[in-house]
Amino acid sequence: MNKPLRNLFTLGFLLIGIVVFGQEYGFDIYNTSLNEYIHMEKSLGSERIATTSNHVSFSGNAQPIKFQRTEKVIPDLITYLYFKDKDSTMSKVLYEWDVRHFGEEGDKQSKRLQKKLIRKFKKLEKQITKLYGKPKSKGNLTEIKLANQKGGLKRSCKWYPADKTEIEMYIVASNYYEKKGMITIKPTHRIRLYIRKLN
Repeated sequence: MNKPLRNLFTLGFLLIGIVVFGQEYGFDIYNTSLNEYIHMEKSLGSERIATTSNHVSFSGNAQPIKFQRTEKVIPDLITYLYFKDKDSTMSKVLYEWDVRHFGEEGDKQSKRLQKKLIRKFKKLEKQITKLYGKPKSKGNLTEIKLANQKGGLKRSCKWYPADKTEIEMYIVASNYYEKKGMITIKPTHRIRLYIRKLN
């Protein structure tokens, strides 16, 4: 099979997988190219957005490519594709839902948004667990009232689907505000999902 046909076949298989299995995230970072990640985002209706900050890399990474995908109630998804400058091989993917991208950083949020964010996290955790088994995890999301206390609601999970791959996901939902001298603790509401190649 020639290379263009093989690439088309691979992309077709990838897109079929998205439709059939409902996968909206590329977990197989070793077997998914930068172009395939870009095609995946576009096929899911994401829009490419400008990288406004300069990412300093000491490991040969280029400036990440960013996409924005529309969500309901919770913040839109921002996807960061990190890849090597010399050959465009993937090194990391970050999927991030964070209110700071779409308003004043440190704003308190409604209980409705907090519950939706928690529901999103649990759905993702269930999806990834189905693919890769039970994660190493800490924290829980059962007491919504903790969102108003110091530390807030937190949970983190890690999966190791292959010797050289790490999937890490965490959530923080906190309306806690405290200012002591030069130190300020502000409300934080985010989910981050990383897919990393490990050295």
